[in-house]
Amino acid sequence: MAIKLHILTQDPKEIELIERYWAVDESGQYREKVSALGGIIALAKGVSLASFIRQRCKAFDENQVCPKCAELIEIKNRSEAKKVPQRSTQLCTLCQEDQDAIAREAEKAKAAELERQLSEYVRKQSTRTVDYSEIPDNQVLLLLALDRAITPRLTDGGFTVGDCRGLAPRYVGDFVLQLREAGLVLDDPSKAKPGTYYWEGDEIWVSRDRVVYRLAPDVASRSADEIIRSLSDRVYTDAEGLFNLWLDYSVADVMRYLGTQCELYHHDLSGQELEEIKSTMRAALETYSVSQLWSVVWKVVRDAASLANREYYNRPKAAATIPGKIRRNLEKVQRESIELKAWSRPEQHPAGTLGMVLGEILGVDENTSGHRVSSLVTWLTGQSCSPTVEAELHEPVRELMTIALAHDVGSRVMLRFAELIRAGHDVGSAVEEIGSALRV
Repeated sequence: MAIKLHILTQDPKEIELIERYWAVDESGQYREKVSALGGIIALAKGVSLASFIRQRCKAFDENQVCPKCAELIEIKNRSEAKKVPQRSTQLCTLCQEDQDAIAREAEKAKAAELERQLSEYVRKQSTRTVDYSEIPDNQVLLLLALDRAITPRLTDGGFTVGDCRGLAPRYVGDFVLQLREAGLVLDDPSKAKPGTYYWEGDEIWVSRDRVVYRLAPDVASRSADEIIRSLSDRVYTDAEGLFNLWLDYSVADVMRYLGTQCELYHHDLSGQELEEIKSTMRAALETYSVSQLWSVVWKVVRDAASLANREYYNRPKAAATIPGKIRRNLEKVQRESIELKAWSRPEQHPAGTLGMVLGEILGVDENTSGHRVSSLVTWLTGQSCSPTVEAELHEPVRELMTIALAHDVGSRVMLRFAELIRAGHDVGSAVEEIGSALRV
């Protein structure tokens, strides 16, 4: 092992210290231990021997050469020296400086390109407008709920997803994304913090939690406050869109409760398991209420917690059973016509402004069954009385009444029909259920 020294001091004591520090014997071992060199020169408090020497000498290892120019590699301390010749994986000082300079120029060019693309994006966004009188009903309710959650940010400046926490119990970012994809809220890069938009390879990426949004301009140049006021007077006609929005919100309400219960019992569910449960709950919500599904979650999570304490089980294995247990529990409830209990809303689990808006428009809450919500949405949008629905019901109703009169059970049929409607079934499903029972 040979070390080439470039000494930067003329002080004899310092030169002696440097030479003794780097001196090696025939076998390549350092002649003296570092601890033995401490008394040669008094060092200032907090200054190490290696850093003191590094300031007064450049050391180059003759066993390491730069892979680019074949010059010797500078080493900073004894541990970096090699005992046998080898091609270094690092560059020499000059080559490294050249490479760093090239990298800095590339970063400057990328930063300039990012700025150019964002400026172009802002320019295009400024020309986009929305006819708010034509947007779907579900988007109207989302905007009304968002306005309540972040007043006055929606109509006066920008907002981030973090500002919208009061919108829904969970998946707030997904609801905002719905509005962004519909073009109703726009990114505003000019108001975002540095680092929100960045390069990842050759693509521009964005940190969604840091994006600043703003309400898209109105095609009639109305102010944001006027837009919100006009949406409040909306006549609703899209039953499917409203029901799907209720399902989206209700899934968030159920999954928030699931998350709280799993946290309480230290169950850690994977993303795939959570998606499986979301799918199961969305299907179940077409029939049951949010509060009834809370009771299912409560039971299943506690069953899993009990299972975790059994022999041959642990918490990860127990948590993995939760999606299947929920599905099987609901299948049993449906198969055996079991009446689910309804849980009260936890005090620390608010409904969110979207839940409030849905409640005001539809007259629903966590205790309203999916059947009932579907019926209410149908009546609100006027689709229960539409010519199409009437035509579709004509033959089933005629057949039902014929069978009922033939069996002299007309009164019983009407009472059962009223009971199903009160339970939330629409006319079509009520007629079908009664007709099926009469044919048995």
